[in-house]
Amino acid sequence: MRVSVVLVITAVFVLYASGLEGYTVPGVETDEVLMSIHVWGEVRNPGTYLVPVGADLITGISAAGGPTSKAKLSDVRIVYEDSDIRYDLNRFLDAEGGPVPDLNPGATIHIPTSNFEWWKTAIDFSYKIIIAVNLIWIMTER
Repeated sequence: MRVSVVLVITAVFVLYASGLEGYTVPGVETDEVLMSIHVWGEVRNPGTYLVPVGADLITGISAAGGPTSKAKLSDVRIVYEDSDIRYDLNRFLDAEGGPVPDLNPGATIHIPTSNFEWWKTAIDFSYKIIIAVNLIWIMTER
């Protein structure tokens, strides 16, 4: 137990000394250093998550419950204070893409809504308007 405490304290000191304050050390019993990331957009549970250091994009999206059926996986963004990385997750899932990017502390993953879903919503709204107009026309004709 004392060795674990010493290891955790040493890890925290090394991380802060190297300027990596975005890392979090959970309990002594896990022996795992975590980092905070944010996942936005078309995922099942958007929010802030703690993932292991060295986690990649897939791990980050999985922490948020995975993508929804409305997700546009061909334009996933990983945003940092000073940079913006775009990744085509569809190509990776088709075994054609490059390696999945690793995440750094404070990363914000954004998965946009697919354009097809916008059309589906517009058609559904138009259908409801047509039904309402039709009902009003029927009521005024009687």
